[in-house]
This record gives sequence, C-alpha cells and structure tokens, in this order.
Amino acid sequence: MRILIVDDERRMTEALSSFLSMEGIEAQTAKDGFSAQKRLEEEAFDAVVTDLRMPGLDGMGLLKWIKGSGPFLPVIVISAHGEVRDAVEAMRLGAYDYLVKPFDPEELSIRLRKAISERRSLGLLEAGARRYGEGTRLIGESPAIKEAVRLIERAAPSSATMLLTGESGTGKEVAARLVHELSGREGAFVAVNVGAVPETLLESELFGHEKGAFTGADMRRLGLFETAQRGTLFLDEIGELPIHLQVKLLRVVQEKKISRLGSSAALPVDVRLVAATNRDLEEEVRAGRFREDLYYRINVIRVRLPPLRDREGDRSLLAGYFLKKISAELGRKIEGLTPEALGLLDAYPFPGNVRELENALERAVILAEGPILEARDFQFSALRQSGSPELAQEKGPRRLADIEKEAIAEALTRNRFHRERSAVELGITRRTLLNKIKEYALPIPNRDED
Repeated sequence: MRILIVDDERRMTEALSSFLSMEGIEAQTAKDGFSAQKRLEEEAFDAVVTDLRMPGLDGMGLLKWIKGSGPFLPVIVISAHGEVRDAVEAMRLGAYDYLVKPFDPEELSIRLRKAISERRSLGLLEAGARRYGEGTRLIGESPAIKEAVRLIERAAPSSATMLLTGESGTGKEVAARLVHELSGREGAFVAVNVGAVPETLLESELFGHEKGAFTGADMRRLGLFETAQRGTLFLDEIGELPIHLQVKLLRVVQEKKISRLGSSAALPVDVRLVAATNRDLEEEVRAGRFREDLYYRINVIRVRLPPLRDREGDRSLLAGYFLKKISAELGRKIEGLTPEALGLLDAYPFPGNVRELENALERAVILAEGPILEARDFQFSALRQSGSPELAQEKGPRRLADIEKEAIAEALTRNRFHRERSAVELGITRRTLLNKIKEYALPIPNRDED
C-alpha cells in the first residue's frame, strides 16, 4: 500500500509518514500540488492525502486535476477548522473523505485502508464495464466460462448443430447469439422458448401454416424456420418438445426441408440450429420422453454453461458490465459497489445464476440513494453459505444485521480477539467495533491486547 501526502508543512508530512510506516503503509511526500502532479504522472500510488491550503497549485486544484485527467485513485483532504466549507466542496468534486485538523493519525490509517479497498472494488467493476462494453459476450475470466467461449469460437463458423446445457439463467441465449454472430451467417437470429408456447400452437409456430389449415387460419403464415432462413434458430428448452414434434424436427434436421401445416410441399431451409436445455437429456432419453435419434442429431457440438457458483472471480466483472448497462437504461449515475456490497454478492449463491444477478443489480440501482450501491440496496430471498437450494429453504432469509454480526465475530477470531487489528480489517474505528461487540453481545475472552 503506497500513498502520497501533499502538504507544505514539513513537520506534518514527516509525522504522518512516520506513523503510517509503522502501520505498514508506505508514504511518500510532496510539498505542493505541482510537485504532487509530477509524481503522480511518473509513479504508481494507491491514494492521495492532501492539505487544502498550499502555495502554487492548492489541494482543490490538485483534486480537480486528479478527477479530470489524473490517475484513478481516492483523495482524502485535510482542512483546518475554518476550511470545513472548502472540504465539503472538495467532497462534492469527488474527494473520498476529509479530516479536520488536528486529527488522530490512526483515524487517517483506517480511512485510507477503507478508501483503497473500495477503489480496488470499483477498479474490478470498471474492468468489467470497459472490457465487455460492446457486442454479445459471455463475460468472465474463470476457467469454466473461458472453456465454453473457446468451444463456441471454434464451432461457430461451421454449420454443425449445437446443444447448450446448463441451469436456468446461465446465459444459454447469450451463448446462442454469440454463436450466430461468429458464424458469419447472413440471416436473422430467431429464438423461441419451446416450453413457453402452448402445444397446440407450437407446430404452426415452428413450421408455419397455409390458409385454411385449421380453424382461424385465414392467411398463410411463415414459421420460425423460414424466418431464420440463412440464419440461426435457437430452440430454448428443447426438452419440453412433445414427442410427435420431435419426429418432425428430426426430419428437418436430416433433410433440411420443412412442410407447413396444411401443405405437403417440402420447402428447403438453410438454418443453423442451436438447441438448449436445463434438463438431463440423457435421462430423458432413458425415460422415453426424448427420442434418442434426435438427441444424437442435436448433440453434435455440446457446450456446458457453468452456474455462477462455479465461476470464481466473475461476479465483479459481471456486476461492472451490468451496472454500466442498467445505469444507462434507467438514467441513473451509479459508479460502483462498496466492498460490503461486493462481499454480499460473493456470499449469495445465486440459484438463478447470471439472470438473477442482473435482476438484483437492477433492483439495487432503482432503490439506491447514492452513486455507490450499498449492501442495504440488495434484497435477496435467501442468503446461505452452501449452494444447495434445499438448505436455503431450511435456513430462510438472513438479515444484514446477522451478516454484520457474523463478519465481526469472524474478524475477531482471525485476529485472536485483538480489537485494533480487527477494527482495521473491518474498516471501522476501534470505538465502533466496541459498540458493535456490545450491541451483538459477542462473547470476548478476558485478555490484554498484545
């Protein structure tokens, strides 16, 4: 952890540097805003602590430069009692926090650690927003999602039928769209959820019908196969397809021809078929609910979309991408999440996977009172350590107060009940920690602090 202290009072910078060094924080110094600007352009720092009143470029000018074209890092301003108005103005311009002289150096240490922690969280979110800003993408850097993307990229240029498997909400339609975009096919991408269309209408929906084919068919209607000509047809939840339509689909896959309802004419179709399911189709075949010959026809290239719980490290990238997208759609300026909110996202198992994460972020953006999403902005139906839905139903929802209590208890245990170290880890003052211990009646052994 490396910070830059900017102040024209040499005794102040030396005293702060000495104290922070004992806290494990490397502190470099600059005597004014111009020299600080030069160092920030040449060296890497995690945060800036600056006095407001200095000759030359003052703290306010330095702050404006950092927020305008300088490095992405938090700024804590130091003000005298008569400069509190200026400190508030600095906060409006983007300063992370301010301290009024004289202040406790320990308080500065705590606020610096919290600011740097939040900056790193926002950096991860910004990476997701920038890296995946355009086009259809399966977002993530985890091995599981990278393997899925690798298979799609290799198979997409071919005309082979593909089967996408995975739980609900894992991104199967996004993957299908990516297949289409990478295929180079000129036609449209057409998607249908087989399970959402009434069985009586499904055949007409897929293959079309002629005028008079059935009661109410007062005109010819093209089916989805014809609509997707020279493009891609995505059949989501293909495991829901009735047996009699499985036979007809098999014929289309084999012969590349379709017949509209009410017609015996066979019409050629050039369509790339991508199917998806959250069922175990092999079990469906064994149970006689899905035709074995059709299964082998659609299972030429199989891609598994992993559940979110198996995608370590991807949630922050996904959150950054979705925040940028949702904020733009809703006209809200949301800059990121607090570390506590990110921790909440990491703790929640997301049985609804990526779709549930996106929905949770949309609700949070709507409910948020400030530009940074906090843990209180999220409303999860079940918080649990295990990924088992059954366990969630047994435990039920957990209050944020319970999560806070658990976090404090764990920090105390990790730090052998040392109050100072636990407070620093949690990003709170020692007094706040003592109040929380009392509030939650946490059992603390009688021992001297080492």
